[in-house]
Amino acid sequence: MKKSFKKIISIVLVLIVVLSTIVTVHVGATDTPTEGSNVATEATEATLATELSAPTDATTSTEESIESTQETEIGTMPPSSEPSTEPSTEEDIKVGKVGSLIKDSGTPSQIVFHWAAVKGADGYCVYIKNFDKDKDYKLLVTTSSTKITVKNLSHTTPYGFKVRAFVEKGSKKYYGEYGTGTTATQPAATNKPTLRRSSTMIEISWNRNEKADGYRIYRQHAATNGKLVHYATVKNNKTTIFTDKKVSKGRAYNYKVVAYREMYKGRTYYGTGKTLRTLASLCAPALSSSTTQVSRASFVWKKNAYAKGYDVYYSTKHAGPYTLLKTTKNTYLNTPRLKNGVKYYFRIKPYTYVGTNKVYGSYLSTSKTISNKAYGKSIGNTYIEISIKQQRMWYYINGKLYVETPVVTGNYYGYSTPKGAYKVWQRSSPATLTGPTWCVNVNYWLAFTYSGCGIHDSTWRSSSEYGGTTYIGNGSHGCVNTPYSKVKQIYSKAKIGTHVVVY
Repeated sequence: MKKSFKKIISIVLVLIVVLSTIVTVHVGATDTPTEGSNVATEATEATLATELSAPTDATTSTEESIESTQETEIGTMPPSSEPSTEPSTEEDIKVGKVGSLIKDSGTPSQIVFHWAAVKGADGYCVYIKNFDKDKDYKLLVTTSSTKITVKNLSHTTPYGFKVRAFVEKGSKKYYGEYGTGTTATQPAATNKPTLRRSSTMIEISWNRNEKADGYRIYRQHAATNGKLVHYATVKNNKTTIFTDKKVSKGRAYNYKVVAYREMYKGRTYYGTGKTLRTLASLCAPALSSSTTQVSRASFVWKKNAYAKGYDVYYSTKHAGPYTLLKTTKNTYLNTPRLKNGVKYYFRIKPYTYVGTNKVYGSYLSTSKTISNKAYGKSIGNTYIEISIKQQRMWYYINGKLYVETPVVTGNYYGYSTPKGAYKVWQRSSPATLTGPTWCVNVNYWLAFTYSGCGIHDSTWRSSSEYGGTTYIGNGSHGCVNTPYSKVKQIYSKAKIGTHVVVY
């Protein structure tokens, strides 16, 4: 009996030990809440609620110089995803929340902002979201600075930022709550408006901003006291032409076009633009004629009564870039020698002055493929060239300029020097020239038409008569009157058969 009782007691004790072990194992496997373990979760779930302070100015780009002991830019830090280390269950680490994000400046490609330092923080994680294309925030940079310059951004685009502080203990990081903000890059600047035409209306065009909601047109004239004021709004970014019909003939106007976009919560951002100055009725001149010979292009156009002169530009491409070729007050142009066989594009722009400002009208656009022939005839590299409009003569020998001189050609009314491609067929020194009402002696004579037109000296003329407009009312009987010293040079080299081109 005693032995049986002792055996039963032993079995009971063993059972108690086994049950005790099972209970102990079960309690040790139970999850114990860790203080601070929800920081990363709360931070991840934080929503964007606060707009960055000091938003970008509505019409200009502001860039203030903010001193900082350290400034971090995109690309200078390697992290590409959020740290995942959780706080220890054995420590109670509290990290302060980042306060307001303050915007310092913004441009079409850059945003600079800062925040107040969090006490005890070892650094900060900065996250970014492009609202046009990103679904979630992405880690931008980890930095110890409280100021950041974010570069290489897309223009005309809203962005969100989150910043949270962290404390490092050993190999672990502990995070505080996010500071959040929303802002945007400025719309890209429009180029200087191009004047398409200017007569009883002014029509301008500009480059398209594909992200903009539309464009604001600003205008300046006498009634606005010299200030650009909002004049019209184009509510479609595909429309890049504006026609102003409310203009007065002869009055100067300035225009500026800026793109705009509503970025978020009714907040609209405006770009910048350059000012175009023009004059109503300063329209493109009408082309009267254009030719190409002896490696030049020649143009004649109708006068614009409001123009003080014309700037002529040229390029080998229709889209440019264009280079200023010549500024002239005349209504014609004979270009310098250009490359044979090459197509050149020309723009003839009338201009005037408003005060000291040079203003332009719309331009005449034309083109010419340069030919070294003259009136369809090959003339080689040695020839005499005469421009009636410019009242000048050039003598080229083997492609090199030998003589250039002003001249007086035939009287515009009745005795014009005939245009065409000729050859010297007679030369004499001295010579006597006779006609129905004249008989004159000259020192040098080079005839190029069989009707009696030639090149000769005219010692009865003063030096001031050569060139200019003398030929219009006091020209020759068809010959080319030339200063004595110049015709002497030409005569010494020109032979029978030398080509003569008149245009």
